[in-house]
Amino acid sequence: MTLTPEQLRQGYFDAIKAFTNNFNDIEVPDRAPLPIQIAVEKMVSYSGNDATIKSESISDLSQTFHDVEGWPNDIRTILYPYCKVRF
Repeated sequence: MTLTPEQLRQGYFDAIKAFTNNFNDIEVPDRAPLPIQIAVEKMVSYSGNDATIKSESISDLSQTFHDVEGWPNDIRTILYPYCKVRF
């Protein structure tokens, strides 16, 4: 089953809400602050692609990967200012 782009946006937005412990009163990504909307769109663009690939070579098909734990660095940079501390 393939998800529609709107389902992907909503799923990524729900994951961002859980990660940041923020935006619980906002139901749809279109009402979130612009940086969060950009993060959602970046995640949708990564969908289907491996964002952990650092470099690829055609000859002998060589791939180098980034060390990624959780969110890609560019997404984390956007999300960290919106994170709320959990007690």
